[in-house]
Amino acid sequence: ENGTRLNSLIKLKKIKKYLTIQEAIMHDEIHVVVDSISAADETFLKDDPRCHIVRLILRHGDHEWIDGERPLAEMFEMVEKTGKLPMTSQPPIGMIIELFTDLVKSGKKVIMLTVDSVLSGTYETCCLAARQVMADVEGADIRIIDSKTAACPISGIAMEVLEHTAAGMDIDAAEKMARDMVARTETFFSINTLDYLQKGGRIGAVGALIGSIFGIRPIVHLDKEGRLEVVDKCRTRKKVLKRIVELAAEKAPLEAIFVAHAEAAEDAEGLKAQMHELFPDVPIMLTGIGAVLAAHLGPGVIGIFVRQQAK
Repeated sequence: ENGTRLNSLIKLKKIKKYLTIQEAIMHDEIHVVVDSISAADETFLKDDPRCHIVRLILRHGDHEWIDGERPLAEMFEMVEKTGKLPMTSQPPIGMIIELFTDLVKSGKKVIMLTVDSVLSGTYETCCLAARQVMADVEGADIRIIDSKTAACPISGIAMEVLEHTAAGMDIDAAEKMARDMVARTETFFSINTLDYLQKGGRIGAVGALIGSIFGIRPIVHLDKEGRLEVVDKCRTRKKVLKRIVELAAEKAPLEAIFVAHAEAAEDAEGLKAQMHELFPDVPIMLTGIGAVLAAHLGPGVIGIFVRQQAK
């Protein structure tokens, strides 16, 4: 975990002049909100007063906690002992309304980046909250953007927004820039066990059994609408890792690279090293994938996310 955090702090050389906290306080007309799936806790965003994190909720039996309160290993141990998956839910709309209201009443404009709307209802909930606050508070300006991805590339876009708005970019231009980055982001990930998908009802027991027997692991891509599509299947973890690098590299030329994982630090470091060898001048961010996604996908899930260069 500490290694993951260190990697993320070294991250994104592209954000070459990321502001100190003191400088950020002087340029805080536009604030950014992300949800906890963004892995913002593992980046500088955690300490930036212009960035706010709304947290999804997990439940397992009688236990309920907000995303980030418990380590992944503890959650996986719960599943191992009981055979039951955690339930996850989006942030309560009242909490989002309260945050938006506090920000706009203090004179801030807001850009919110949410996890892919196909994976979670967070985007729709935030749109409802924004409409209510803008109706209630005169002059309120809240922009909600569906990232059409998950994990650390969301934080990467948030950092770019904060850097550029601190330098004078207005909210219209910042929103346009963020949406353009969303359109240029490609997502590839693979799971290491079919058990979680089977327990969650996403594949049948027979499919999970056959997949486990033959070691079949799907590689999933999110299309331009954020929908999941299987782009390849491999029989071993080694082949998965090799193929996922090939698929990501096909999207060159690249502007930024992101790697995220759930309790698969060694494999993630390997992917990072391979991508760095292929693209030595492209910044790479490495973080965990977060408890909410891991609750559905299981230990060992790993992904590469690439942002293509603007044409």
